[in-house]
Amino acid sequence: MTVVIAHADVDAFFVSVERRDTPRYRDRPFVVAAEVVACASYEARELGVHAGMPLARVLHRWPEVVVAPPRDERYSRAGEELFALFRRYTPLLQPGSMEEAFLDVTGRDGGDPVALAAGLRRTARRELGLPVSVGLARSKLWAKLAGRRAKPDGLVVIDAEREAELRPALRLEGLWGVGPRTVPRLHEAGLFTVADLAGHDETSLAAIVPTAMVRTLLAIARGTDDATVRIPGPRRSVSAQRTISPPTRTRSTVLGVLGTVVGLAVDRLGHDPRRPSRLEVTVRFDDGTIRTGRAPLPGAVADPAGIERVARRLLEGTGWEDDGRGVTLAGVVLFLAAAREVPGQLALPFAPGLPDG
Repeated sequence: MTVVIAHADVDAFFVSVERRDTPRYRDRPFVVAAEVVACASYEARELGVHAGMPLARVLHRWPEVVVAPPRDERYSRAGEELFALFRRYTPLLQPGSMEEAFLDVTGRDGGDPVALAAGLRRTARRELGLPVSVGLARSKLWAKLAGRRAKPDGLVVIDAEREAELRPALRLEGLWGVGPRTVPRLHEAGLFTVADLAGHDETSLAAIVPTAMVRTLLAIARGTDDATVRIPGPRRSVSAQRTISPPTRTRSTVLGVLGTVVGLAVDRLGHDPRRPSRLEVTVRFDDGTIRTGRAPLPGAVADPAGIERVARRLLEGTGWEDDGRGVTLAGVVLFLAAAREVPGQLALPFAPGLPDG
């Protein structure tokens, strides 16, 4: 039986969640942003707006763009609902981020992966109110490439025949896993497309890029690239964070947000039998600078109030009150003991966490 991998991804995730919850945002150039753009709608992207741009620059250049502040808690909940939906279609899934995953759909839904993907997209729209684009292919690389072509809100299949046509012309810098440090080395060696790899072997490529990248490039060139969906092991941490807009130096506001994110993180522990063993506190300033503090949690500290006391001490250790800059984000991470440290207990399934900032 031919392996079929689906890459499912919510289009402009933060924007899609906001538009679902607030219909007046639809069909308008729209961004989710605090000091910088976290996510831009496709209408905003057509204007030239993209993630990472300073919000002030965007509004100066395009005053018609509508802005909504990030709601990290809501995005986290939407991600959890999305992954619960994915698991209804297959237990074989590998998360890529909080809004995307690879799914092994081989032999499911009567062996018709297109029908399965179409059903998944309809269900996501009907039950979650989110547009999901899906790419189908025989490996993760090609499923992801198909998923890119499917956006926004589409379904694209790359079969074996089409893959054979497209493979030689693939630009190496566009391949999943080929990073910005590797690209100049490849170009200096005259390697720009997959076709340029013809005639190269492990020895010749090892003089250009690291061993792991040699294997990746040769597998792609030979059509033996990764088709294995890897199910994550037990989660190692739970986290929560909240953006503060506008930036503030008000102590009561920052401590209030810290207490909120501690409560959220503890809630996300759910029924996990493992107690948190370490705590990390993060604070982000209005110039993008991040400071963190980390400390062990004694075994007796397992309740939200006890964790919050430790979190406050760590926050004070960042020196934020004497810094002079405004605070734009506060977050916490609870690191969990290894599963083997809890005798007789089963590890919980993976749950997607929050994005980084």
